[in-house]
Amino acid sequence: FGALDSTLVLANFTGAGVKNILLAADLVAPGANEGSVIFNGGVNGLNIGSNVAGTARNIGDGGGNKFHTLLIENAVTITDDVNLEGIQNVFINHNADFTSSTAFNAGAIQINDATYTIDANNGNLNIPAGNIQFAHADARLILQNSSGNDRTITLGANIDPNNDDEGIVILNSVTAGKKLTIAGGKTFGGAHKLQTIVFKGAGDCDAAGTTFNTTNIVLDITGQLALGATTANVVLLNDAVQLTHTGNIGGFLDFNAKNVTVTLNNNVNVAGAVQNTGGTNNGTLIVLGASNLN
Repeated sequence: FGALDSTLVLANFTGAGVKNILLAADLVAPGANEGSVIFNGGVNGLNIGSNVAGTARNIGDGGGNKFHTLLIENAVTITDDVNLEGIQNVFINHNADFTSSTAFNAGAIQINDATYTIDANNGNLNIPAGNIQFAHADARLILQNSSGNDRTITLGANIDPNNDDEGIVILNSVTAGKKLTIAGGKTFGGAHKLQTIVFKGAGDCDAAGTTFNTTNIVLDITGQLALGATTANVVLLNDAVQLTHTGNIGGFLDFNAKNVTVTLNNNVNVAGAVQNTGGTNNGTLIVLGASNLN
């Protein structure tokens, strides 16, 4: 980098499928909070990793000189051996699809009308979370476990949009018989409501210790789900959902004509209607104690 505002672009502009760029050394910033890097996957996608699997490559210095900006364009995947702690600001641009399990250690991560995926496929993760910003109403954050083992993602802070009804969070437990646990006792949507929370995947999910402040919760998961308190409406989209609610539901509970079993623990209340819209199939509601229903 010959100047303080220098920019390095790593891109795939070919028409021949996904390409790999493998780093043979660390990428050093020109100074503190100086220099920019652009990763652009083009039409077909770009993977960025280390040329020696398991050997870490640092982009910037997390304890020293950091790059000012990393800009993500289109589909980009960064392997776990590329450390992005040395980035001050990560901007995930419109229509980008970004996957990285190290970018959450950057100074700030701004998601536009784009998708940012954090996958615990290689181990449990501790995510600071307070540095994640939703810059668009439809900004999407995916927390997932695609591995063949149970995984835990622990949040260090609430995930909170700047305004109500902004941001979509998808909790994806991919593998049948395996579990994604959301730990840390934090809130999705703190001072402001998220637009939507979606649970999906063939695996199980335990979010019993997490509070959800969102307009809607959509259940498209086929495994077992333990869900904590929420202000939201809860809508079931899959016949195979096995939902245990450990906290109050602040909106309505809609079985949505699915053959679903929902269990309410003792003293768990539903503030809105318990309803079954859109068809004739019947779900099952099991109440384990003193619950108030409408």
